Amino acid sequence: MRPPPMLTLRCRPSRAWRVLCAALGAAAGASLAAWVAGHLHWLPLETQVAVITGALVGVLSGLGGAGAMRPVRLHWDGQAWHLDDLRGDLRVMLDLDRWLLLRLRAEGARATRWVALSRAQRSGEWRALRTALYSRPPVATRVTPAPSRVRPADRARH
Repeated sequence: MRPPPMLTLRCRPSRAWRVLCAALGAAAGASLAAWVAGHLHWLPLETQVAVITGALVGVLSGLGGAGAMRPVRLHWDGQAWHLDDLRGDLRVMLDLDRWLLLRLRAEGARATRWVALSRAQRSGEWRALRTALYSRPPVATRVTPAPSRVRPADRARH
């Protein structure tokens, strides 16, 4: 089997991804604020203010989690994945055929970067990207299992 071809993409987070992150953040922030207001027995007006504030904080948090709007460079060099200047392990976290959610864990660091891609943005390179994502890693990076230390049945003591 041949290794996947080298690949370089310039990616920008899609608007749909950013809207989804903002909506999830708003829902989480509003829910938490409503729960706290309910347990503290606040008046309806105070509860509404808390829910709106929680939703706004959630939107900002969700947009922060969605990543920057600037384009990033995703590169497969035949041995490892690179996202801008980070080298690491890239995994497919969600595959919806037309959309992919990828996570890169940087080598030697605790940094994790998320990338959301849509086929509409990358239509010409979509097949090459999916081939590189789902192919086996090169032989040099493949983990080999340790030899078994179990004795064969005919050598076991009676």
